[in-house]
Amino acid sequence: MFKRALMVAAVAAAVSAPTFAEVSISGSAEMGFMVVDPKNGDATQEFDRAFLLNFDGSDKLDSGSKFIWRVSQKVTSIEGTNWGTREAYAGLTGDWGTFKYGKQFLNSYLTLDWPYGINGNWQLAERTWGPAGHAGKLTALIYGNTSVNYTSPDFGGFSFGVQHGWDVNKATQTGKVGDSNVTDLSANFSFGGVNLNAGYLFGNDVTAKGSKENQYFIGANTSFGDLGVRAVYNAQSTKSAKGVTKDSHDWLLGANYSLGKGTIKASIHQFDGDDFGSAGRISALAYHHGLSKNTEGYARIQNRNKNAGDMNVFLVGMWHGF
Repeated sequence: MFKRALMVAAVAAAVSAPTFAEVSISGSAEMGFMVVDPKNGDATQEFDRAFLLNFDGSDKLDSGSKFIWRVSQKVTSIEGTNWGTREAYAGLTGDWGTFKYGKQFLNSYLTLDWPYGINGNWQLAERTWGPAGHAGKLTALIYGNTSVNYTSPDFGGFSFGVQHGWDVNKATQTGKVGDSNVTDLSANFSFGGVNLNAGYLFGNDVTAKGSKENQYFIGANTSFGDLGVRAVYNAQSTKSAKGVTKDSHDWLLGANYSLGKGTIKASIHQFDGDDFGSAGRISALAYHHGLSKNTEGYARIQNRNKNAGDMNVFLVGMWHGF
């Protein structure tokens, strides 16, 4: 009788136990040794580290959609360690698309960073190259600190995103709702193994009070067996409160070739602009080798001409994703 009562109680407890939302942890760990050798100066060396942790959650709603959230942190040589300094948002997702609110990457930044910015070409999306050169590069903000973001489902290979962020530059705010804002419109289209990506961003009071900025890019990437190629053109401009406009642009060509567990990566990134002098150029060559399903080792050499820093950069390291 006692055993039967225990069994009934156990079954009742199992049936009445609350269901919990799904929570997952992902991220990566990377360690590298870098040598920076300027043409006019002594070489320096440093250890570069990057540890990324993503905490993601979802809960299926009665309507069939899901409530989602993310808290993310990346610890590097230059970033802080407070939780949520990378991303911290909540939202909804379903067959109708995905809506997110909070701190999150700009959609166009993510596209320029990958696949076009691989092989160490982070400057394509992030570097402003000084106020005279690329002041209108809105993807250099990286995040929409407070933003709303809708990304569509896939419509036969076509998808799009609409994102608006505000309070992106505290120094240029005047106290009005929506001060210092940026809008990011992006689109992606895939057909026959070819991927096309485009984006248009515009902002107000981002560089300085009264300034207006805009940026657009268009890129394509595809593969021919073991060979992958990519190309992108990225242009931006800023107009000051006094009506002075500065224009600039980037272009990048890159290729990857797979050799079993190894991959050779090569790229050329060139940028130019008003009052910038001669064009800056960064050439990079790297080799990545898979050490396991989730870990790889790599070595890279990058040459930057006079207007891009006038130096060579050597880097060796390991990356692990989980």
